[in-house]
Amino acid sequence: MSEIPTIESIKLTPTRVPLPEGPWGDQIHHVENIEVVIAEVTGSNGLTGVGFSHTSGWCGATIAQLDEEIIPDVIGLKVSPQGLWRRSYKYIHDVGGAGVTTHALSALDIAYWDLLAKSLDVSLYDLLGKVRDRVPLYGSGINLNLSIEEVVEQVKRWKAEGYICAKVKVGKPDIEEDVERLTKIQEAVPGFPLAVDANQGWTLPAALRAFKKFDHLDLLWIEEPLPSDDIVGHKVLRERVNTPIALGENTYTLNQFNQHFEQGSCDYVQADLGRVGGITGYLDIAAAARAHNLPMTPHFVMELSASLLSCIPNIYASEMTDGGTWTALGIFKPSDNIKNGYWTPPTAPGHGLEVNWDYVNAHKF
Repeated sequence: MSEIPTIESIKLTPTRVPLPEGPWGDQIHHVENIEVVIAEVTGSNGLTGVGFSHTSGWCGATIAQLDEEIIPDVIGLKVSPQGLWRRSYKYIHDVGGAGVTTHALSALDIAYWDLLAKSLDVSLYDLLGKVRDRVPLYGSGINLNLSIEEVVEQVKRWKAEGYICAKVKVGKPDIEEDVERLTKIQEAVPGFPLAVDANQGWTLPAALRAFKKFDHLDLLWIEEPLPSDDIVGHKVLRERVNTPIALGENTYTLNQFNQHFEQGSCDYVQADLGRVGGITGYLDIAAAARAHNLPMTPHFVMELSASLLSCIPNIYASEMTDGGTWTALGIFKPSDNIKNGYWTPPTAPGHGLEVNWDYVNAHKF
């Protein structure tokens, strides 16, 4: 076994990646680009690990600046990801326990794990311990602005390509229009499980009304019905509705997730490893979810999220967003890991993802 290196240097590349198919929108967002902070951690053995965090088009510079604050404290230390994570989290905790802090940790932590696996000449997923060789995907669309005919065609295509279920946006000004759209989808693609995403757009009374209106549709889940930090509101809502609730893409720490788990307000766990402190943070949350018999259905960075699910016992599927994979966005080089609705993790040493540096550097800021 190769010697575990120490950290020799860390380089950060903040980049603003345009959305090739135009802006994304939902009930509360208008996104024109994705800001990505890429960390390259070079070890004393000359190998480099690559990690990343992301935002929906703003505050990438803030994340990069916090990483710059962390870097001097870790130079020269051994590449032990969990130890480094806890050291750095303690170092920055007093400026915020979640949000920017966990975003900043994500870029570094993913790079540490990548470097450690490369140093040991194994894939990250063999290092962590795979429990399955392939991971199911579900089709997801940023499609609130699309006509119902366009959304129906999306869902038909996802089913034909072997995805396990579909997820579409809701949040039209008139709830009856949402009901009509969902009904037409189910009529066009009968028997195909359907979930919806409300993107934190409802008040508690509006959510209660929407859940009641959707009851007969037997949805797989309703995602982020309330603002993500309204933990008490989600508890109240879950106690009064029938449809399962999914949340987590805007929840950042083990403690926050555990509050949802303990009060029973979350049925599907959508932690985003670019926001929860990287792989170390994600594994902690997955273990806590497993203790409550809850499945992981991660948000974004599908190429790494799906691979990581190969090492986690409690999963449902990974999200494959139309036009929202990091390959489609030009951040990663293309691969052939998707087949018949399943993702097969890379086998190369490290996390196996290749950054498209020409494209990324053309958009750095």
